[in-house]
Amino acid sequence: MQNTLFLNNVTLIAPGADEGRDLADTLRSGEFLLPEEGWKAAPDCLPPRSRRRLSPQTLLAISVAERLNPSLSQDAAWVFASAYGEGETLKVILDALRTPEMAIRPLRFQNSVHNAASGQWTIAAGIRSAATSICGSDCTVGAGLLKTFMQAKLEDRPVGLVMYDTPLPFPLSTSHRLTVPAGIGMAFSTKQSPNAKAAIEFSLCDTPHSAVLTEGAKKALATRNPVFSALPLLERISGIGEGEVVLQLNGGSGLRTKITRL
Repeated sequence: MQNTLFLNNVTLIAPGADEGRDLADTLRSGEFLLPEEGWKAAPDCLPPRSRRRLSPQTLLAISVAERLNPSLSQDAAWVFASAYGEGETLKVILDALRTPEMAIRPLRFQNSVHNAASGQWTIAAGIRSAATSICGSDCTVGAGLLKTFMQAKLEDRPVGLVMYDTPLPFPLSTSHRLTVPAGIGMAFSTKQSPNAKAAIEFSLCDTPHSAVLTEGAKKALATRNPVFSALPLLERISGIGEGEVVLQLNGGSGLRTKITRL
């Protein structure tokens, strides 16, 4: 049990995802992938004016964190993991730099960095504990989970993990063809609570990463959103399939997880 954490909350946010629906049913149906033109996450903790000035990526990340927050204590740390980050804000800046005036609002720079989402969340929720932002390309989910697991164990504190990405604007989309926005969140603690959903034992390995089982999850991977590499883990957490799940890490290694539902 030395490398074991307890999962107290898990959430999936996407255009067709229903917060009140059973996670296993959601994954099997694939309805969370249903397209909805102009869809944006709308976190309750932000006033309408703030929602208008923040990017779709940041709004999505804050929405995921907002759902996790009730399952975490005030001293909980946060890990935000995004393979692509603030693509829309960067596009606005690059377009402005092509004009003779090169006029860019200072707020654009503030919201263009990779930790913009975590910063905006801590401001909105009044959180003063540590928040880390991670980018690992296609290995972002594995890297985010590894950081979360290690921080929770070494500091003996709860950690909220927020994983998210939204489609990039043209021409960034030509090299990274992500087609569906989605965010996945997990709240972990080192001690089992009455509300714990699963115990997760973790270790490093050099075996290939695990495949998904449901048709809905297979369709999700076709959208090329790196967040969906977490779906094999969500399947086990929701009771679909049994056994270990290996998530890809950089350098050919993997993060092995063994899920015991509670």
